[in-house]
Amino acid sequence: MLRRILVPINFTTPSARAVAVVRDFCPEGAVIRLLHVIDPSDLAEATANPAINPMHARDERSKAEKVAEERVRTWLRDGEEYAIEIGSAADRISEHADVWNADMIAMGTRGRSGIKQFLQGSATEWLVRHAKQPVLVVHDVELDQDQARHLPPVD
Repeated sequence: MLRRILVPINFTTPSARAVAVVRDFCPEGAVIRLLHVIDPSDLAEATANPAINPMHARDERSKAEKVAEERVRTWLRDGEEYAIEIGSAADRISEHADVWNADMIAMGTRGRSGIKQFLQGSATEWLVRHAKQPVLVVHDVELDQDQARHLPPVD
């Protein structure tokens, strides 16, 4: 039985659809945890500004975490949990799922292909192949009316 479902989110339509599907099919009493992973390159860009003292890198990290937390909270429903991680998406999702003892990972995918996929890789693809938990992949498809009522706000 599913008791802990980890849903990595990046505030895109596919991740919103994954959240909606999990909310629609989640067994009674199961815990849903939304996980947002901050890419370290985004932090590096912020601290690469010559006007920012390298001693303030920690402040930039805290600021990025606070912004992410505020965004994640707009997606939360009562009874759901959240976490913020920094690092490689696939690695952090996998490690978080292991430490939290997730029974399943459910995530959206954009379905990239070709050169873009080759250059950027796919956390979803990596997790499907390597995660210790089953991975539910929600493609960027239209949801029925019941599922759509569970959609969080997308930018």
